[in-house]
Amino acid sequence: MKQRVNALLRDKFNCDVILEKPKDRSFGHFATPIAFSLAKELRKSPMAIAEEIAGSFENESMFSAVESVKGYINFRLSESFLDEYALWALSHGDEFGCSDKKGTILLEFVSANPTGPLHIGHARGAVYGDTMLRLGRHLGYDITAEYYVNDAGNQIDLLGVSLQLEGRSSLLGENVEWPEKYYRGEYLSDLAKEVATLFGEDALRDESRQKELALWAKDKILALIVEDLKAINIHFDTFVSEASLYDEWDRVMAKMNGGVYVNEGKTFIRSSDLGDDHDRVVVREDGRPTYLAGDIIYHNQKFERGYDDYINIWGADHHGYIARVKAAITFLGYDSSKLEVLLSLMVSL
Repeated sequence: MKQRVNALLRDKFNCDVILEKPKDRSFGHFATPIAFSLAKELRKSPMAIAEEIAGSFENESMFSAVESVKGYINFRLSESFLDEYALWALSHGDEFGCSDKKGTILLEFVSANPTGPLHIGHARGAVYGDTMLRLGRHLGYDITAEYYVNDAGNQIDLLGVSLQLEGRSSLLGENVEWPEKYYRGEYLSDLAKEVATLFGEDALRDESRQKELALWAKDKILALIVEDLKAINIHFDTFVSEASLYDEWDRVMAKMNGGVYVNEGKTFIRSSDLGDDHDRVVVREDGRPTYLAGDIIYHNQKFERGYDDYINIWGADHHGYIARVKAAITFLGYDSSKLEVLLSLMVSL
């Protein structure tokens, strides 16, 4: 529409015309300060010139009103002109707004822990990410949709414990002592029944099999998550397992260019040097990596794949991770401005 208006004005004045969108929409759709440019040549005040120009558009069907306001000329598009574009857009959905933007983008979203089904908060982030994905591709960007599977650490250990306790409680009728933190839900009861069928009831009592059962359950829950997302037509191109990344830990740490140090048996990242509140632990005293350690390896892997830009959609509760992850990217030798983190606020019903 702007191009059409611009072409009309260019033909009328035989020169290029600056066309702006007024900050106050009540002034119209577009405005031009051309009267100020013509004032010296015509030896008239801009307001007088603007009045004359506005009057010359009286019979132009493209506009419902053309008004002079303090030397500016404001254009209000006619309903028939707007209808022309609206009807075309409705009948040419695949073409409307498309472009030939260049560039590759790695878009990571959802990435909910595979320890339970998706909830409404996850669904909101999923729709947000998928909308960005479709819009970006429509504009011409080459975008990869990725799901980061948090299948390492305490949450997976807790899944194995919770699965066995749920099975012993609901299936075997035993009195069990629940730890302070655990997972509960109908999905665990269903998984426990499958465990009893596939592995035997003794698997629900054998603590040495907790890790095995946790990894089995993780795969089952991830498959459920993928199916739920497919039900709302959301699909991913790639999945990256956190557990698969830790073989790279030593190599990635060697790339950190002095960005980490050891204090009292813990390994810290110097994130406070780059905007974080304080330095963060990446390896605990007992040698176990923190959640941040996995993020560091993952983002190194992301940047090694060589995309032009990277977008993460995280829940709002992860806002504190932005500074520390960007610090790690800088220490790894990459341009952290290429990563944009968008926060999706939680919802409640």
